[in-house]
This record gives sequence, C-alpha cells and structure tokens, in this order.
Amino acid sequence: MATITAGGIGSGLDVTGILEQIVAAERGPAESRLNLKEAKLQAELSAFGSLKSTVNTFQASLGKLKSATFFNSSSVDVSNKDVLSASTSSIAQAGNYTVEVKKLAQSQALASVAFNNLTDVIGSGTLTFDFGTTVYDPGTDFATGDDTYTSFTQNTERPAKSVVIDNTNNTISGVRDAINQAGIGVTASIVDNGSGFQLLIASDLQGLDNSLEITVDEGGPAADNIDTTGLSQLAFNINATNIEQTQAADDALLTVNGLSVSRESNTVSGVITGVTLNLSSADPGNPIQVTVSNNNITEAQTNIGNFVSTFNELASTFSSLTEFDGDDGKNGILLGDTTARNIMQQIRREFGGIINNGGSFNGLSSIGISTNRDGTLTLDASELSDALNEDFDSVAQLFYANGNPTDNTVNFISNTSVAVDDDYRVSISSLATQGQLTGIAVGDAFTIDATNNTFSLIVDGISTNTITLSQNTYNRASLAVEIEKQINADGALLAAGVNASVSISASNEFQISSSTYGENSNVSISTQNATLGFDAAAVSSTGTNVVGSIGGSPGTGLGQQLSGSGLVLDITGNATGNLGSVRFSQGLANKLDSLLGRFLAGNGQLSSKTDSINDQIADITVQRTDLDERVTQIETRFRKQFTTLDILLGTLKNTSNFLDTQLAALPTIGGNN
Repeated sequence: MATITAGGIGSGLDVTGILEQIVAAERGPAESRLNLKEAKLQAELSAFGSLKSTVNTFQASLGKLKSATFFNSSSVDVSNKDVLSASTSSIAQAGNYTVEVKKLAQSQALASVAFNNLTDVIGSGTLTFDFGTTVYDPGTDFATGDDTYTSFTQNTERPAKSVVIDNTNNTISGVRDAINQAGIGVTASIVDNGSGFQLLIASDLQGLDNSLEITVDEGGPAADNIDTTGLSQLAFNINATNIEQTQAADDALLTVNGLSVSRESNTVSGVITGVTLNLSSADPGNPIQVTVSNNNITEAQTNIGNFVSTFNELASTFSSLTEFDGDDGKNGILLGDTTARNIMQQIRREFGGIINNGGSFNGLSSIGISTNRDGTLTLDASELSDALNEDFDSVAQLFYANGNPTDNTVNFISNTSVAVDDDYRVSISSLATQGQLTGIAVGDAFTIDATNNTFSLIVDGISTNTITLSQNTYNRASLAVEIEKQINADGALLAAGVNASVSISASNEFQISSSTYGENSNVSISTQNATLGFDAAAVSSTGTNVVGSIGGSPGTGLGQQLSGSGLVLDITGNATGNLGSVRFSQGLANKLDSLLGRFLAGNGQLSSKTDSINDQIADITVQRTDLDERVTQIETRFRKQFTTLDILLGTLKNTSNFLDTQLAALPTIGGNN
C-alpha cells in the first residue's frame, strides 16, 4: 500500500494541506456569494447616484419657471447711460420713450465769510432753518452787496428746525458739529480756501422747494439778529444776506416723449409707469431712448428649453439604467427596481395632466411640447414662440402656482403645499379694521403757535419723536392735512416704514388711523395736545383681523390677509358675504419641484433606497466577519481532531514496530527464521 508522507507528528499525514483544503471548501462558495452580492449592490448604489444627480439637475431647471417674479419681471435699456440709468418694478409697462435731460436737480449751498482759525468764536443764540422756495439774485459780486433777496415761501411739508449755539459750541467747528448732530436735514462742513476757513451749509434735499432761510436770534435787540457780527454772520433771509449763496436750489427738468417734467430730485418716478429714472448729467438738445420690455419672451424660451433638455437627460438616464436587452443580456442595473420605476411614473404623470387655470393654454402640448414614444420630450420652438407672443401670461401660469379671483377685491398672495388645483369659494363675515386714535370734538378755527404745536404718538408699537406742527392759522380740514403731513414726516415712523392718515369724524373729532390692519395695528397718544382734542379723553382702539372662510373651511385672519385651505388671500374691499371664488392652479413647475423635493428629501424615496443599499452593504461586511469567525472555528476543530488522530496513528505505529521486533526475535521451527 502507498505510504502517506506529511508533517504529521507521528503519522506522516499532511495535516496542514488537508486543513487548507477543508477551509477553502467551506469559505469559497460563501465568499463568492458575498462578493457577487456586494458588487451588485455597489452597482445599484452607483446607478441611484446617477439617477439622483439627474433628478437634481432637472429640479434646478424649474427654479425660474416656478417663480411668478421671473415671468413678471421687466427690463429697461437706455441708449446713453452717462446721462441716466433706469430700473423697473413689476408694474412697468412695455414701450419706447424719448427722454431729454435739460438740467439736474441740485440743493442750495451757502458759504460764510472766511475765519482765521477753526476755534474762532462766531457768537451765541439760536439758528432757525426754514425750508421752502427762495427768490434770490446773487448779483455779480457778493462782496459789493449787489445781491437781491426778493422772497421766501415756506414748504408746508417741512417745519422749521432750530439749533441752539452757546458757549459750548460757538466756534466755527462747534457750529458745524451742532448743525450736523441736530439731524434737521441740513449738513455743515468747513473748507480751507487758502486764506481762511469757510463754514458751508447745505440743504440735504434737492429742489427749489427745499432751499434754506436762516434766521438768527441772539437774544438781544432785533438789529443784532441781522448785523454782520456775532451769530448773525450766518443769517440768510429777506432782512440779511450775510452768508453767500454758492449754489442755488433747483429742480430737475426733463422731457419724456415731448412732455415737460420737473422733479425736486434726480430720482424721477411716476412719469413712466413702473420705471425709475436716475439722472446723472444734463444733456440738453440730445434726447436718448429708454426701452422698457416685459414678458421677456427670449428668457422664457431659454428656460423652457432647458426644462425640456434636462428632463430628457433624466429620461435617458432612467432608460439606460432600466433597459432590457434580450440579445446580449446586458440589462440595466435597475431593471425591475420598483423605486426607480415609481419615481419616473410619478414624474411622467404630471406631464399629461390638464392645467385648468382659465388661460388660453391648458397643458404642455398646447405650447409645442410633445411626448415621444421613448418617453422623452420634443420642443417645437416656433410653436412655443407663437404661444408666448399670443398670451404670455397664460403660458407663464402653466408653470408657476397662481390663483385667479373672480372678485377684484380679493387678491391671491401665496399658497402652501396643502392647496390643490380647484375653485375655492371665498366668504367674509367680518372685515379687517385699522387701529385708530379718536380725539374729542373740536371747533373749526385754530391758531397753532409755539404753545400748542407739539405732540407725540405710538403707532403700531413705534414711538414717534416730538411731532411739530407749522405755526399758522387753520380750519379743521387744513389742520387735518398738516397733522397727517407731520406725522408721516417723523423720522422714527419713516425708518420703520409706518405711516398714518388723519380724518375728521361726523362729530368733528380728529381721527388718526394706522395704515395697517389687524391685531397689531394701533395708535395711541404719548404726549397730549388739548388743542387738537388729543387729551386724556381721547380713545385708542386696536384693529381687528379679517374673519371668513376659504373653500368652505374657516380661515385664519391677520390684518387683511386670510389664510385657509392652503391659500393666502388679501381682502381689500368693503363688502362682506360671498366674494366669488379663486381658481387655483399649482402650476407644472411648482408641482414637479415639490414632487422632486420629496424624492430628494432625507426621508424621500431616493434617500431611503440608497440608505437601504448602504445598510445591505454594511450587512455584507458583518457577514464576512461572521464567515471568518466560522471558518476559524472549523479550522480549529479539525486541527484538533487531526492532531489527535496523528498522535493515535503514531502510537499505533510504535506498537506495530514493537510487535515486529518481538516477532522477529521468536525462535523458528526447524531453526529457520
């Protein structure tokens, strides 16, 4: 029989070789199965990564199409930007305009005589600045006194402002700082002209009606207020022109399509609807062209074309990942995957829907976008262009969420994801009201002077500064106008974007109403004025919110805005009851964006699928560890068994050798071995 030779202790068996074969037989099939499974999972993970990337790209193409602002935007082109620039708002009207800038608006500037040092004392007293229109001829040489001050007309919208000069601020630099720190709409500066220091005083606002009249009160005889010594060196009024006008206030003058237009500022609005002109330089005799365009057809075509092409990239990616190839068996890695199939089915389902927004077009096919047999889209650029030119708004509303009310006192503001395509009935039971302050009844004749021309308010939680009325005589109507002007000129309210209106009740009471509506709207008196009827008996009332329903469900009111059934509406009319309906359409781009957002979300189908695949890959790692442990245990067990067998065989071999020796030593019959 053949002899077994190996590294056995006593048997000669190849124990190591046998164990390696046993381990390989145990590990091989299981390891191959895990390798194949992991390779498939890694391929699926990569495939879903590609799919997710194209879904992201497709979603990005919806960014502008889902925005009403994009479609409603306008643009303006100016033929000479050195003369003016222009900007537009959403209400800009398309058209071509010829604009000629004849002169720019400018603010008045005044210069004092020269002083030797910044610390030279001017004098003490009160400087009072009035704003209005000055009729003044500077003459040819101010030093000779050939100037002529004819008149000054007060700007009733800008009350006089005063600055006190005393021994703490009566130097050239002190007066400058006092004026600037007062915040009265006047700016002071100092210029070194080479032979001395001049104090320059300028109105902050441009325009004829914003020039300055400076009067001085030194606290002594009236003659001291107009002479050329002391603080009266800064007087500029009909009685004294001790300070030189270096630049006259002036209005901007321009023509728009031949119509003469003047403005106090070089920022001109209200001439061309929705367009603001910013004048840079005068160029009389050289008209320029301003072209306003809205319904930006070219950009809309570009973005709709991008929408089609990025969808086709998504469709092609999906097709290659899920295709069946019966010829060579190279099927797509995601063939039969329900997640990928469901995603594309849901996306394609949106393309075939009817968009019922009441416009001229109700689906993609109506604007030149058709679906091919392979699931991709084809864009007929000519048909799309025709549709955009025919009814731009209707094409736009195919893509972005929009609501069209049947009642012109109902305005669609926005929607949430709760809203679905439908007609929503609107019913109002109570209108929003404004916060209001109602004074006590007053007469019809008023003399407003320094003893009764101030008060202060709290409007919508904003405390005003001291409001100062122009000193004059008024009836109720004219005083109501003055009160409203000065309230709305208050710096604190202007900074907060808050304003108010003033009216007269049937009982001859002044009523101050906040411009806002609802529970946050309120007007109260903080410093009383008995002349105006705003004393302790004045009544302050807080506004109320609109109350009503949308789509049959009770809404939530905040001011004039009513929210419900996923819609936010603005109710601006005076009628209650049924206010028609709002036809709401989610818009294709908006729908798709929401759908894709759900797919891409952390708990969406794509993320859930890739998380599941990653979990399976992680589980394979665990299985590999388990396999290693199991094979190690098998190897240990068999090694122990073979070692025992080897020892036993060695013992048997030794016994066999002993017996062979003993038998060989026995005497033989006949003397033969």
